[in-house]
Order: sequence, then structure tokens, then C-alpha cells
Amino acid sequence: MSSSLSKIPPGVQYIFDADARLRRWIEREAMTIFDGWSYAEIILPIFDYADLFALGMGKEQAEMTYRFTGRDGKLLALRPDMTSLVARTIATRFRQSSRPIRLSYSGEVFRWDEPRGGRQYEFHQIGLEHIGSDRLEADTEALVIVIELLQKLQLEGFTITLSHVDFFTGIVENLKLDAANRQHLRDMVDRKQIALINEFLKPFTDAADRAAFCKLSTLAGKRDILTAARQLVTNEKSVAALDDLERVYAIAEELELDAHIDIDLGDVGGLDYYTGLTFKIYAPGLGAALGRGGRYDRLLENFGAAEPAVGFSLCLDWLAQLLAPKLKEAIEAQIEAAVTLKTDGDVAAAFQEATRLRRDGRKVRMAGGE
Repeated sequence: MSSSLSKIPPGVQYIFDADARLRRWIEREAMTIFDGWSYAEIILPIFDYADLFALGMGKEQAEMTYRFTGRDGKLLALRPDMTSLVARTIATRFRQSSRPIRLSYSGEVFRWDEPRGGRQYEFHQIGLEHIGSDRLEADTEALVIVIELLQKLQLEGFTITLSHVDFFTGIVENLKLDAANRQHLRDMVDRKQIALINEFLKPFTDAADRAAFCKLSTLAGKRDILTAARQLVTNEKSVAALDDLERVYAIAEELELDAHIDIDLGDVGGLDYYTGLTFKIYAPGLGAALGRGGRYDRLLENFGAAEPAVGFSLCLDWLAQLLAPKLKEAIEAQIEAAVTLKTDGDVAAAFQEATRLRRDGRKVRMAGGE
């Protein structure tokens, strides 16, 4: 056997037995909860034109796609995310449908990244999109649903960190940075590189404003950090972002969900299509975000029909990894023992008995003779 047949490519995986059952259980629980909130399932193509994902994710993110040429000579790509496909579908096939539109999905996505140990290039995403409402209730609905799901899955210790694109944007607009410098600053803020931020800002602002910006970049915690932030910003866009965060957090408090929610004003990472409130989901034992979501009001404009939208996705692979120690044994215990039927005598009689057992919902295993 050649080495290419005895190995699997880096970044992909085979999943079977109890691991597969656990993933299917998570998927069923998620899709049932989404349906309970009136999100209709959409099944999306596993590949599409590469240009679609450049429109949806931005050129830099779209460079991470696995691309190939179709028989008609057009450049195609395996889907690197679901939201771009949903956005195009809404803009082209749901034009006449009443708003808001609620859609959910489950399926694999494919992204290349710099090779690292354990890095996966194939992920299973579960998520939803809420299109057609610019009201804060839509953002709140997404948060309430993801918390219900994680509680249903018995995931312990998870935290959702809220941020807002306009908080950072409002500050940067006052600095009058060009696009390259804005991106550079955003990268440093996302990495919490305070010393580098202070040095970078010297040509653009005075020492007091630099100190305030550096402090804002590290503000994270509960509702009280919003009060602290209001002492440091005065521009209209940033203040409005703080107002949005305060309203959502207040609702979470009334629903007694605030124990799961933190605010991180220095979280400015994310895909290009986020425009308002954003959130990331973290859990103990995982070094990266388990999922993310937020508002992306400008994305559908790329497909010819501007509409407000909000959504989120979770990585099912990482959910299964986190839940396996707690639930895998219970999943295995649910596997019913099969009734073994020998086929070395009267084959027809053996299969008659098998079909009778199957009608009764029993599990069977056909076995040959000794």
C-alpha cells in the first residue's frame, strides 16, 4: 500500500463509533433548539464560486479557501463559512419573503491556515442567521439562544464576551488613520500589545489620550467597566456603542443570564462583515473561541440588497471535544445491545426474524456460521 493510502491528509479526521454518536447528539440538540425559536433549516452547497466568499468574508479571509477550477473553467472554492452563502441566498431567493427571516444550518467548512500542531482545516459549524431586523432584540435573541443551547448541552463554565465594532471605530475615526494604520492598530489592540500601541499613537495624539486609549484597550469584566469607559470617551459613535452594550447586559441581568456574560472593549478581532455588537464564546479547556457571532448589517449589500442581520456559529468539533469526558460514557451506555441472528441455516427464516425484530425497534446483527 502506498504511503498516500496509509495516511490521511493533515487537518482532516475520521470520526466513528461513540464519537460520531456524540456529535450527532449535539447536532440534534442544537437544531431542535433552533427550530424551537422558529429558525428554519437551510442546507447549503459544499462549494460555490470563489468570488462569493471574497465578497462575504473579505479578500484576506477568502485567501484561506481551498480553491479549484470547475470543468467550465470557473474558479470554485470549498465553503470556508456559512454566513456568506446564507447572505447570497437571502439577497437572491428570499427577496419577496416577509422579514425577519430566521435560518439555521449545520455542516462542514474548510479553511487553510499556517501549519501548526493539531490544526484542523475541516470544521463542522452549527449556527443561525437572523435577517431583516436592525433592532437590538435580534442581537439579544441570538445571545439567549446560544446560552440555552450551551446549558442544554451541560457545558460548564462557559463565558460569552460582548464587544461592539463602533466602540473602536469611533475612537479611531477621531485619530484620522488611513486604512493600513487602522488595521495595524486593530491587530495590536486585539493582541493587547499596550507598549506598542502607546508608541504607535505618538504621532497621532497626546500623552493623555494615549494613556486613555491604552486603558480602554484592556477594559474587560462585568457591567461596571461600561461606567469606566464612559469616563474616557466622548465621541458619539463610541458612546452609542456603550449604550447598546448596556441595554443588552441589562436584559441579561433581568433574565438571570449575566453570570455567563462579560464585556471586553479590547476585542476588535473578527471578520470584515461585523458592524455592531459582537460576541465570542469561550469554555474552560479550550485555548480558542468555541464560537462567535454578531451583527453584520453591510454584508447583504455586497449581493445587491442591503439588510440588517445578526447571527452566530459554534464549532461542533470543539463542543464534542469539551463534552466527551462527561457525556461519551453516557452515550455509549445508550447503545442498545444487538440481537445476533445466525444465517448459516435457513437464511430466509433468519431474515424474517430480523425484520420482525426491526419492526419492534430492536437492534439486530446478522452473523454467518462457524
